[in-house]
Amino acid sequence: MEKLSLSPIDVTLVVVYLIAVAGLGLWHSRGVKTGKDLFLGGRSLPWWAVGTSLVVSDIGAKDMVGLADDGYRYGLVMANYDFIGCIFPVLVAAFIFMPYFWTAQLYTIPEYLGRRYNSIVRTLFAIIWGLFMFGMLAVIFVSAASMFKNLLGWNFWFSVVATALLVGLYTAIGGLKAVVITDFVSCIVLIVGATLICVFGVLEAGGWSGLVEKIHALPNTEHHLRLIQPAGTDAYSWPEVLLGLGFVLGPAYWIGNQAIVQRAFGTRSQEEARASYVLCAAIKLVFPLLLVIPGLIGLALFHETIGPPDPDSWEGGRVLPMVVQLLPSGILGIVLGAFLAGVMSNLDSYVNSASTLWITDIYVPFFRPKATDRECMVAGRFLVVLFLIGGVAGSYPVYNGFNSVFDAFQTFLSFFQGALLALLLLGMLTRRTTQWGGVAGMVVGVGSAVVLHLFGLSFLWVAWWSYVAALVSAIAVSLVTRPHSEERLRGLVYGLPAHEGAKL
Repeated sequence: MEKLSLSPIDVTLVVVYLIAVAGLGLWHSRGVKTGKDLFLGGRSLPWWAVGTSLVVSDIGAKDMVGLADDGYRYGLVMANYDFIGCIFPVLVAAFIFMPYFWTAQLYTIPEYLGRRYNSIVRTLFAIIWGLFMFGMLAVIFVSAASMFKNLLGWNFWFSVVATALLVGLYTAIGGLKAVVITDFVSCIVLIVGATLICVFGVLEAGGWSGLVEKIHALPNTEHHLRLIQPAGTDAYSWPEVLLGLGFVLGPAYWIGNQAIVQRAFGTRSQEEARASYVLCAAIKLVFPLLLVIPGLIGLALFHETIGPPDPDSWEGGRVLPMVVQLLPSGILGIVLGAFLAGVMSNLDSYVNSASTLWITDIYVPFFRPKATDRECMVAGRFLVVLFLIGGVAGSYPVYNGFNSVFDAFQTFLSFFQGALLALLLLGMLTRRTTQWGGVAGMVVGVGSAVVLHLFGLSFLWVAWWSYVAALVSAIAVSLVTRPHSEERLRGLVYGLPAHEGAKL
């Protein structure tokens, strides 16, 4: 593919954006003096900033690159990641889980699991989440490197290291407050950039009718413009989308993803935590098509260059760079800024939450039980650097091992999201689930996910069946073991507030 030569105005727009975001993040690092400031923004974050941060913590470089690739390969069905896997689960999280999470003054999801079950569940999930974070950072680095390599001809490692240095600077220094404030700006830029890609691309294809006509003229595209696929479809059939995505991966992501919920933990009240989630759900109504349509544009206009929609030897990361080349000078700079917004918002979200999780759930309990707040802040900054280095090291195996960065992301999640959701639902909605039921659900759920992957099931079916296995095993063991007392469960179970007569 011919590499793009940026005009001076495009370069200027990108540089100005990078300087502005980095400067904004560093400016908001001035008040960071304790671990609480670094990890939760001092619990002083406004709900509107948190709501937009939730959006871009979810939607970033991996989604812009990955959903363009998979929109090219599979079509509109990919929009279900927001329509089915996001909007309803976000509202469930907002009105059932978030009030209890916030009132419990949590730092992490494993911390909740430890209080509700025991330290075994807390520690093992903290380790699993930390390992996932390394993989997640690698996925984001690959998204950035694929875009820059295919669009600008940059070297893979140069792209990865430059991205890590830029984001690491203000994340390590500024913590969650810097992340959330810069995410607010990134959200606006991301919406504008994604909209411009769709508008210019659809116009180039001859309008929506021209786009549809070009796609229908291609072989093996009869389901590309259908949101719901038949049951016999090889990938993303409606049963696996409904069960694996709608019932497991979506709810687990919005209820139990540390990178997501940590933002709401930093709000000023439980009401603002709820409001931030509701705002996120409203904004997410516009994103599904904005991220998938570029894939359809690429299929309509560049199928001869990229190849059939689902080739045996698919090379990911090429669709979005080709579509972006349709943009005129000036607009291109805005869109590249939007992509960088996605890269940075995803990276800063995950690296900050990874640091929070391992400080709270591993470092303090096992190594420094009497650590001061300032010591936690220093150690947290060190872990930001460590996670970035780990993500950089893991980026090349991810680049070579998966056809799509979105495939990699969802595959990593499916190893433990089924077990996590089962424990969160049983823990929050029932008083009878015991600590040993929680241990059994976690071990059986994660173990079954590993076995199912070895048998070659799609990640959506892995998520569903590992959830069922975790649910059944947790209930079975709970029936023959003793639950915690009601006093122990206060403030941790729905309908059982921290104090008698209290309201949530």
